[in-house]
Amino acid sequence: MRKDKLLNPKSPAKARSPWLWIGTWSMGGEGFGPHDERESLKVLHTASEQDIRHFDTAGFYGHGKSERLLSHILKTDREEYFISSKGGLVWEGRKVEYRASPENLKNQLYESLERLGTDYLDLYQLHWPDPKVPVSESIDALKELKESGIIRSWGVGNLSEFDIYTYLGGEENIPHQVHFNPIHRNFAVLHSGEKECINCVTSPFEQGLLLRGKTLAGQEGIGKNDFRNRNPYFSDLKVLVWIKKLNELLLNCPIPKTSVILMWICSQPHVHAVIPGPRKPAQLNEIIRFRKDVEKYGLLSSPEDTSILSREKTSEVIPKDIWNRLSKGP
Repeated sequence: MRKDKLLNPKSPAKARSPWLWIGTWSMGGEGFGPHDERESLKVLHTASEQDIRHFDTAGFYGHGKSERLLSHILKTDREEYFISSKGGLVWEGRKVEYRASPENLKNQLYESLERLGTDYLDLYQLHWPDPKVPVSESIDALKELKESGIIRSWGVGNLSEFDIYTYLGGEENIPHQVHFNPIHRNFAVLHSGEKECINCVTSPFEQGLLLRGKTLAGQEGIGKNDFRNRNPYFSDLKVLVWIKKLNELLLNCPIPKTSVILMWICSQPHVHAVIPGPRKPAQLNEIIRFRKDVEKYGLLSSPEDTSILSREKTSEVIPKDIWNRLSKGP
C-alpha cells in the first residue's frame, strides 16, 4: 500500500503495523453488556507490548471513560503513539446530541486532551456531520486547530459520497472513518474517497455480530439495555441466516474466523486502516493472531497497491467458498 496512505506517530520506530488500530468505544463500559475495566486496561497494555501504537477514541465513548483509560499507556513515550480522537457528538443526560460548531469542536478537543493527559492529538476528527452546522464550517474549525499546532492532522467520519465530493474536493489523504464490513458494504464511499481520503474502517465485526458468543443470535443474545439493540442488523433475519451459513463454512477452515474477516476487509480496494475494538484480552489475542497470519502468508500488498493486503494472495489463502460468500454478502 502507498506510504502516503499510512498515518504514523511522531516517533514511528515501534509502530509495527500502522494500518492496524485499536478502537476503544466498548472499553468505556456503557451499552455493550457486562464490563470489566481491568480487562480493558490489560488489552491496552498488551497491545502496546505487541508494538501496536495506533489507538482510536472519542470523548463521546463512555462519557469520556475510554479516553481516561487510554491515558494509562500515554504516561511515558507519548511520541511513540498515534492517538486519534473525535468531536461533534456529546451526551445530554442519556440523549445523544450533535455539537459540531467551531466553538464546540474546540471545547471538546480541550476536554479530550485533559482526559488523555496529553498536550496534543495526532488526529482529531469530526465524528459525524451536524445537521445544524454546515460541514464546511466544522472542517474549517479543524483546519484552524491544526494550524495552531494542537493537532497534527484533522479528519472526518461517516461522510456520504456526496459529502466527500462536496467538502473534500481538492483535498488529499484526509483520514475518513468509514463503517464497512461484509454486511455493511460501503464500497461506493470507499471508492469515492480514493484520492481525497485515507479510509479507516470502523466496526469490522458489526459490533460483534459477525464474531462470537451470544451476539451471534442477534437481539436474542444481548440485554434489553444493550446499545446494539438499535443496530438493525441484529434483528435482520436475512443477515442472521447468512452469518449462520458463514459459520458453518468456517468450521473446517484452518484460519481463525477473526483473521478471515479482517483479511477480507483489508484486501478490499481503498481500505487503508482497520479499527477493531477488543475489550477483552482473548479478543485482542485474535487480532494479534490476524497480524501474525498476515506475516506468515506474506499478504501485505506492494507499495503501488490500493489496499492493505494483496487481493490476489488473500483470495488464495482464504478457502474459495468462504471468500465467495464474504464477497457476495447477505
